Amino acid sequence: MTFRHGFPHSPTAIAYDPIQRLLVIGDKAGSLRILGSPGVDTHVRHEGESACTVIQMVFLVNEGALVTATADDTLHLWNFRQKCPQIVQSLKFQREKITCLHLPVGSKWLYIGTDKGNIHVVNIETFTLSGYIINWNKAMEM
Repeated sequence: MTFRHGFPHSPTAIAYDPIQRLLVIGDKAGSLRILGSPGVDTHVRHEGESACTVIQMVFLVNEGALVTATADDTLHLWNFRQKCPQIVQSLKFQREKITCLHLPVGSKWLYIGTDKGNIHVVNIETFTLSGYIINWNKAMEM
């Protein structure tokens, strides 16, 4: 049995669910440390190619789910409703690097900012890219 104590080494991202009172800390190795009320302390990892730096995280507030973005430009949807959290779905970006995630409270649309300045939209319920993209040059014209 392995025990983990203290703050994760090399933290890179953090997310908080104020309703469920969960704090998740992601690190350079692709690990997630989930902390909550007394007795809630879990450690999980991204596996395979996505076992790399966690760059962004956002909770689906009070839904028992978390979206993580890793340095290989993949989005992962985690389910926290069972004893051991696990990845339910993943979505790989091909031509652009993920730099930012935003999920308005109560919304089913996740906004993904990229290094080229564009914003892609993902439907959280189906975890698929919508055809809608906010291109940086079109937004600047407005």
